[in-house]
Amino acid sequence: MSVNAVAQTSSQELPRVLSINLCADQMVLLLAQSQQILALSSLSREKSGSYFHQRAMAYPQVDPVAEDILKYAPDIVLTGPYTSRYTLSLLDELGVQVESLSIANSIEDVLFNIKIVGALLAQSARAAEIAEHIRLTLSQYSDQVSALLQKSNHRPRAAVFDANGYTVGAESIRGEAMRLAGWHNVAEERGITSYGVLDLEDLIRLQPDALIESPYSEDTYSRGQRLTQHPALRATGIDPLIIRIPSNQTICEGPWTLDVIGELVNAHAQHSLTIN
Repeated sequence: MSVNAVAQTSSQELPRVLSINLCADQMVLLLAQSQQILALSSLSREKSGSYFHQRAMAYPQVDPVAEDILKYAPDIVLTGPYTSRYTLSLLDELGVQVESLSIANSIEDVLFNIKIVGALLAQSARAAEIAEHIRLTLSQYSDQVSALLQKSNHRPRAAVFDANGYTVGAESIRGEAMRLAGWHNVAEERGITSYGVLDLEDLIRLQPDALIESPYSEDTYSRGQRLTQHPALRATGIDPLIIRIPSNQTICEGPWTLDVIGELVNAHAQHSLTIN
């Protein structure tokens, strides 16, 4: 997202925005005033993926094709890294301002995206308030985690374990959330830095104290719970705590990542009680 683009929109009064990306939807719903929002992506109302799915009910949905987008005559189209290049090129040729929201792999990335989108939507003051809330809450969590670590003198071991063994390393937003909540991410011992896969043999060798999962549906069975019943794992005596995080807090990144960190801090405290 260019500095020039931000400068151009900063002088405009309440530009009208259309989003064609789930994570861009969340930023629009977080920062824009209602009269600014023309339409959102078709995923914006999905409870399992959209943190603001209830807010999204108030706005039309639009398909990510130029013909549908142009009907709304938006001042800005906000998208993400996986939008069709053909659609983006066509919108650019027609003179539509298109801004792509980068994936946030850290809290600093989240703060950057909030600042940029706030400027684009002429909502910089709102963005600054949200950023300050994030920093304050992180400071409070840091104090809690410091107290926990002083008592136990070690970080409990955990791994993200989603469908097909999908996991994360330190260079991801959930990896950072684990660290900020005082957990040691055992996936790093497998050399995983951003995203990767853990299998049963990995878990037996790494022996995590907890497994963190985010099933896409509330009715989806718990892979972590099922895994703990596996004969090979039970034979080792490993009985990890299962930490379930709603998928609409992990698919996209934003202030709701604080909820993830808070849940992990609470789980850290719960684990500490079992070993003290």
